[in-house]
Amino acid sequence: MADEPEEQVSWMAVGAHLPVIASDGTEVGHVLEVAALPEEDIFHGIVFSHRQHGRTYMAPAADVARITTKAVYLSVDTAAAEQYEEFHQLHISRLGLRGILNWKHMGWKDSAE
Repeated sequence: MADEPEEQVSWMAVGAHLPVIASDGTEVGHVLEVAALPEEDIFHGIVFSHRQHGRTYMAPAADVARITTKAVYLSVDTAAAEQYEEFHQLHISRLGLRGILNWKHMGWKDSAE
C-alpha cells in the first residue's frame, strides 16, 4: 500500500495531533488547536504541545509557512519556535466569553454564551 501524497490544505482542515515542523526540519510538537475566527475566515495561528517539554505554545499565523494533510510547517527554526510565549487554555475561555475571539477547537461545540 503506497503512502498517500502530502497535499496542502486550508487552516480549516488541520487534523488533530498533526506534527508541527520547524523550518530546519525538526518536529517541535503536535497540534492541539486552531486559533481562528471561522465565521470571518480569520486564522490566528496553531496551538501546539512542545515535543520535548510538553508546554503549550501558539505559533502565530505569520509563522505558519504551510499546512498539509500530514503536518503543519513553520517558517521559523527550532530555536525561534521555542521562544513563543507559553499559551494558556484559560486565555481562550476568557476571550471567548467576552466575545472578542471565537476559537476553533477540535471537539468543542458552539455555545449560546
